[in-house]
Amino acid sequence: MILFLRYNIFTFCFFVLIIVGCFIPGSNLPKARVENLDKVVHGALFFFFSFSAIIGFIKQNQFPKLHFDAVKYAIGISSFLAVFTELIQHFLIPKRNFDVFDILADLVGIALGFAFFLYVRGDKKCGF
Repeated sequence: MILFLRYNIFTFCFFVLIIVGCFIPGSNLPKARVENLDKVVHGALFFFFSFSAIIGFIKQNQFPKLHFDAVKYAIGISSFLAVFTELIQHFLIPKRNFDVFDILADLVGIALGFAFFLYVRGDKKCGF
């Protein structure tokens, strides 16, 4: 388990940032001076989360299925997290609501994370 955590430390850090951001009540959120800045933040967090998950899952070898299907698991977990956090905000967090555009921004971040992984990986087989 230690090697898994070692290779996924950034994944867990971005997961914590996403969860903490999700649980901030709407009344405590700062007002953005730039329109749609929250969408950029959503995309960036999910970019870094999905990219670090792909790399971390590939590097670890304790869980062979996760190693060989890293891209599928990282994209699946990231996509689930995108929808799950919006549902949590809608039903459990005061003054927060479900926003389909937040999910779209998350999905764009996930897609960019995957594209960046393919770019960094180069001509090597992408593992699925």
